Amino acid sequence: MSFKWSTNDISTMTLTIYETNLTLNKAASVHFEDVNFVLLGIDEEARQIGIKPISKEEIDEHIYNESQLHRFSHGKSYGRISNKSFVKDLSNAFGLKFDDNQCYKYTVTFDVVHSIMVAQL
Repeated sequence: MSFKWSTNDISTMTLTIYETNLTLNKAASVHFEDVNFVLLGIDEEARQIGIKPISKEEIDEHIYNESQLHRFSHGKSYGRISNKSFVKDLSNAFGLKFDDNQCYKYTVTFDVVHSIMVAQL
């Protein structure tokens, strides 16, 4: 017997980019359970997207400018950041096209040291 065993996609942390939002699956959104706001970043040279959870304490202490904060919405099996202008920036930086309701799916990792979720495009 030479079975080829399948992987469990449910446990793989993924980011899906739609024309209007970024959606994290349940496995990835675990890192944002107690978070209502995030920072979004683009590293064009490294071709990466960064999502940094911002704690209530960081908001209360005004560590980040309010204009940099993006609302993180929680669903039962996903987390979502609705931000059409950020997706447009991604589209311009990386040539993403959203014709015919196309979306892009990437595996993500969570950098515990810097507390940033990173998607490698």
